[in-house]
Amino acid sequence: MQYLIVACLAGWGGSLADTTEKRFSQWGQGRLLVLAGSVMLGTIAFMGHALPELVAGHWEILRTKSEPDYANWDFVLVWHILMRCIYAVGMAICAPAIDGLALAHLDIMEGATQADFGKERMYGALFWGLGSLVNGVGIDCFGFDFLYFMVIFSTVTTYLVIGVYMWGLDRDSTGAFARKIGAIETNSCPMSSQNNKEQTAFLPPQNATNSDNIPTKSLLLMLCKTGYGVALMFFLFVLASGISVVDNLAFMFFSFLGSSDTMNGFTVVFTVFMEVPCFYLAPELLKRHGPGRMLLYAGLAYVIRVTGYTVVPKGHMWMVLILELFHGITYACQKVGSVEYVARIMPKGLEASGQGILLLVNYFGVVVGLVVAGWMQEKLGPRVMYGFMGLVVFLGVIVLVVAEKCSSDVAEPNVMVNHRKGERTHLIQK
Repeated sequence: MQYLIVACLAGWGGSLADTTEKRFSQWGQGRLLVLAGSVMLGTIAFMGHALPELVAGHWEILRTKSEPDYANWDFVLVWHILMRCIYAVGMAICAPAIDGLALAHLDIMEGATQADFGKERMYGALFWGLGSLVNGVGIDCFGFDFLYFMVIFSTVTTYLVIGVYMWGLDRDSTGAFARKIGAIETNSCPMSSQNNKEQTAFLPPQNATNSDNIPTKSLLLMLCKTGYGVALMFFLFVLASGISVVDNLAFMFFSFLGSSDTMNGFTVVFTVFMEVPCFYLAPELLKRHGPGRMLLYAGLAYVIRVTGYTVVPKGHMWMVLILELFHGITYACQKVGSVEYVARIMPKGLEASGQGILLLVNYFGVVVGLVVAGWMQEKLGPRVMYGFMGLVVFLGVIVLVVAEKCSSDVAEPNVMVNHRKGERTHLIQK
């Protein structure tokens, strides 16, 4: 349910960040305001999970006749589902807002391009790994209530970072971040005049030059205007389905193998061990291989990983740690490749909206993947389920490779150029 809400609202969340940005006189304030609000919404929702336990002894509606000191589990279940739904709304707004802000910043920053997104995302991977390790040890030592402390700490730190970032924007001496993003015009799109005509053909006439009102459907059609684009969206859908399974069900499988919470934390550390160099080298990898090939590498790494899951014996978690290195490759290449592909197509000023469309595709894949994988794991066991998901993602790899070979639109250099830098790029490097 949480992921379905994100899938349905991600496009709106990205559009909200972009349209709010245009209402402020200083660059970045709109997206930062949306980001700060979504972080607070997610924090309140997470902390709300503690409320039933805190008030169970004082609120009559939460009591049961047989166990007066404990909450009524029917009510508690509904409450936790409500909190998860609110958290999902915050995530649907936060994720495209922060990625859109990063892309817009790199587009303006001297000496950088949007291809440097991976280097920025590297720091997220580092803190993700550190936080997961700390959480794993903390849960083993203090229980799950430790997570409430970590959420408060993370939220306070996030607001401090936003404040420092705004302070840095105020001290900008170049004037680059004083420029505002207005309505989309022909010369502001990252395409040649010919491709710009193809792009605006998907837009209603009254919206062709107004970024405030471009519907989600039109943005999605921009990404799917070629056969290769359709194939790539299909691949992202199935890859997201596969990744969702290991992100949400892997720890259950690890417990089946005899893992502890601390060991689960170490599995994340091993994934980050490979994510960091992949993110750091992202600009060079994009230059050499293009986003399409990076997505292919992500899919192949995923297939290797889950195939390994099918043969790991119980009590051999060290083998899982080795396999987790492939997840670092999968996530980094998938994130960088997909973000770069979408960023090259979206008009300037719609960075967050484009990432919202990407999240829409990914999270619908997540929903389908979890429904199918959950049923398979319950009926056939985790090993069969992971084997099946590996086959599904491998099918996506085949579709993308065939599309690359058959589509003339990727056989020639792409005419898209970076908004400001004028760099020619290839979707698939030959």
